[in-house]
Amino acid sequence: MQDTNANNFYYLNREGAWPGFTFIGLDLGADGSLRLTSLPALSAKLPDAVKSAPRPNGPSGLAIDDAGNLYFSVPGENRILYILDCNASVQPFPCTGGAGTQPARFQSPRGLLISRHRKSLFVADSGNHRIQIFDPSTAQLLGIWGHSGLGSVPSPGTAPGEFDTPWALVEDNSFNIYVLDYGNRRIQKFNAVGDVVPSFATNVQASNPLAQPSAIAIISYGGAARLLVLDLPPAGKPTLFLLDFDGHALAKSGGGPLSFQDGHLRQPLALAACGNRLYIGDNAARTILEYRLEPALAFVGEAIGYSGPVASLLCAPNDLLWAHCGLATPLVSLLESAGYAARGVLASAPISVPDRPVVWHRLEGLLAPLKSGSHLELFAATGNDVSKPPALDPTAANPFADSRWRPVVVPGHADVTDLYIGGFRDSCLWVGALFTSKGAATPILHQLRVEFDYPEYSRFLPAVYRKPADCAMPPDCGDFLKRLLALFQSMFGEIESNIASLPTLFDPFAAPKEFLPWLAACLDFDLDETWSEAKQRRSIARAFQLYGWRGTPQGLREALRLYLGIDAVIVEPLQQAAWWALPSVQEACCDSCAAENAAGPDWQGTGNSVLGWTTMLAPAQPQGAVVGTSADLDQSHLIDTDQFGAPLFTDVAYQFSVQVLRGQLNCPETLARIRAVLDREKPAHTAYQLCIVEPLMRVGFQCRVGIDTVVGGPRRSLSLGSDQILGQGSLLAGPPESRLGDGSLLGKSTRLS
Repeated sequence: MQDTNANNFYYLNREGAWPGFTFIGLDLGADGSLRLTSLPALSAKLPDAVKSAPRPNGPSGLAIDDAGNLYFSVPGENRILYILDCNASVQPFPCTGGAGTQPARFQSPRGLLISRHRKSLFVADSGNHRIQIFDPSTAQLLGIWGHSGLGSVPSPGTAPGEFDTPWALVEDNSFNIYVLDYGNRRIQKFNAVGDVVPSFATNVQASNPLAQPSAIAIISYGGAARLLVLDLPPAGKPTLFLLDFDGHALAKSGGGPLSFQDGHLRQPLALAACGNRLYIGDNAARTILEYRLEPALAFVGEAIGYSGPVASLLCAPNDLLWAHCGLATPLVSLLESAGYAARGVLASAPISVPDRPVVWHRLEGLLAPLKSGSHLELFAATGNDVSKPPALDPTAANPFADSRWRPVVVPGHADVTDLYIGGFRDSCLWVGALFTSKGAATPILHQLRVEFDYPEYSRFLPAVYRKPADCAMPPDCGDFLKRLLALFQSMFGEIESNIASLPTLFDPFAAPKEFLPWLAACLDFDLDETWSEAKQRRSIARAFQLYGWRGTPQGLREALRLYLGIDAVIVEPLQQAAWWALPSVQEACCDSCAAENAAGPDWQGTGNSVLGWTTMLAPAQPQGAVVGTSADLDQSHLIDTDQFGAPLFTDVAYQFSVQVLRGQLNCPETLARIRAVLDREKPAHTAYQLCIVEPLMRVGFQCRVGIDTVVGGPRRSLSLGSDQILGQGSLLAGPPESRLGDGSLLGKSTRLS
């Protein structure tokens, strides 16, 4: 594994895919991090009744319907129980149960299935050699496969569609149902309408005679759905076989049926498949074993915290795994990914720098803080021969026992996450890591960084303590000084890195989240802690721009939009103010034009001198107090030259109005928050009026029915004792307002109120 990086370090996890690495017992997360393979773990305390329960003499059944109700069989009590999803109460399945051969009665009911096609509950009534079918909502018996039990004692049969002690049922995506016919040592297939398919059992017998099929499950393998069969020969090892849905056994590349055996399987009984995971309940170990299906079936570990018999397993929504011991005890739920495997090993291919040997300096793991019970140890080895890597045995107690690995110690949970490599110049580097856990937590390794030809602290020592780079130390000197200096270098390396990356603290999009309040304080920016991190970063980045608008209408609008999400309209009366003046006489540009205008004056500017529309009367004398006209005693004052014309705009200067739609005031305190923002952001010498725009019908301003206007509405008649004032918003008699219903024709029989 090579890299063309010209720097003196490599990051080994590129693109979150860990190229050139192999790992065993580890999972690659969506973020590119490595962690121990997950295992199911108990979601609550294990009941004592489950711990002491005896080994079951056969499977039981578990099924779940679309409403989340759980059904489970109790073979020893000849009944079906179910757990309501709404209140978790356990109840008997009504109108059924009790020992007997009559319909709706059972003899050792075992496997259960809720068909997605029929929406029915199938019960393997093993002692009566039949399958009974019920409606889960009414408990009504819908049908019977095999022996009906009417008028005779149920007996086993060998013909297609007959059973001898049926044990389990599964359904594929085409709604075919497969029944494990335990007594006949076969598996029968029924199509979506309930007809038996005899060729399936014939094909199974021809391609792979099963000694004693005991459990079945539908899994995904090789990109297709398959039928997994657990075969328990009387004098042999438990074996798993794969069948297609026509009954043919999958073949190995060298010939013969594809099978799987594992030393952990001693007395398996229950199977459940969830995605790429296969769970097997083993009653010798009294635990649940997890296997991974792809790329090849491989053992992962045991469920965390479970200790008891397993008669059936069920994968349910929300990553739940349900276990049933076969008795009328509480079911046990496990979270599929709440626990972790005990150990995982990571190993790299040779790492080299192109065209030259280097002095490998340091291996650093970038990982999340280690939680209690989880440990990570890094290892490194160097050499010049790519074909001679250090020995590595992932299954051994110490996978890194080869003396070439550094550090040369027996793994003992030392948490070696920062390793000094040292040594002479070598062409190749091998990297390894050992993950360990007690089951409740896992190390999470995000990245590995390896440094080479690194500038060491020895360059800061006096010359007498330094040596040329190519001069080998005497054998008796070792590398004590280099290791001692590397220790200090690792202590101060993070500080030096932080100093080098100091500019990132001033970048709102690169600074760590905890630095955002500090960065906002540097800009004197009021940062709302309730904002999302993305909004905080965007707002800090705009702070300088917002300061440039502060005190302007645009700045006020942006502040209201930023802090309250309100789009306000800000109006400055001064911008609309213009006094009324008579139009002036147009001046002649030449003598000939003056002669043409002799008949009468030609007024200009009349378009902008319409009183009441485009102009207003001045509130005061533009020249201040003028004797004989505007100089009233105690009501006028003189002004100087700098104030000339100021009285024209005295009534509208330094004032503005803020208009907010009523629909934007979604809570009572919003109005007070609007005033607080305006008081903080407006110029100190200005005054404002906050106007709440009600949804009235106003052409050109509010005229969208159902959006910003109200058609009809409550009656607002003028009556004595009310708070209404004669004028806008009040009515004196007249026709009633419009109402939805018969006769409500806009413009004909209705009106807008």
